Amino acid sequence: MVAALQAPPAPDPTGRHSHYDEIETERLRLRLFRPEDLDALHELTSDREVMRFIGDGVVLPREDIEANLTSIIGSFRRRGYGRWAVEEKATGRLTGYCGFGLSDEKVGPELVYLLGREFWGRGFIYEAARACLRYGFEELRLGAVKAVSMPDNLRSRRVMERLGMRFARAGVYHGYPCVIYEIDRAQWAPEGAAYVLGKGRIAV
Repeated sequence: MVAALQAPPAPDPTGRHSHYDEIETERLRLRLFRPEDLDALHELTSDREVMRFIGDGVVLPREDIEANLTSIIGSFRRRGYGRWAVEEKATGRLTGYCGFGLSDEKVGPELVYLLGREFWGRGFIYEAARACLRYGFEELRLGAVKAVSMPDNLRSRRVMERLGMRFARAGVYHGYPCVIYEIDRAQWAPEGAAYVLGKGRIAV
């Protein structure tokens, strides 16, 4: 389980956080998703290779992606953190997402990410995930962070290992065989990479 040195932000009783944090790294901007990101997100997730290790490994219809996008945006209003849109600063293009999901209250926030195939091999997910871990430990004050992958997703597992996460165990998660990696705050240290934390505003 994710142990917290200090509890993550409590849910806003109104369900409407008005502000959120955003991050800039050397090449990327991690910002809140917007409804107008639907077309770009749908294009990224229409690739069977991108979706291969997510859920049943099938491409979802546009209406399901739209519902997922609404939920992702709403997570920031509900609890003040979630999955950021990962944007390439040089082009402004959406490359995928990275941040924290909360699919199991017993586990707590998990590091989650997705990257369009066009952007594979450029180190984008490692750069974004490294920034997210820093945010999780420094801002959310998490004691530990887990990440879950299907056993055959070697690309994702290499990212976890490069981040310094260690294999914890194999098991079944939401009905799927998986491997779980983790890193605790004592094991983590910032690498001095470019990292700028800013404030954004959620449109009302």
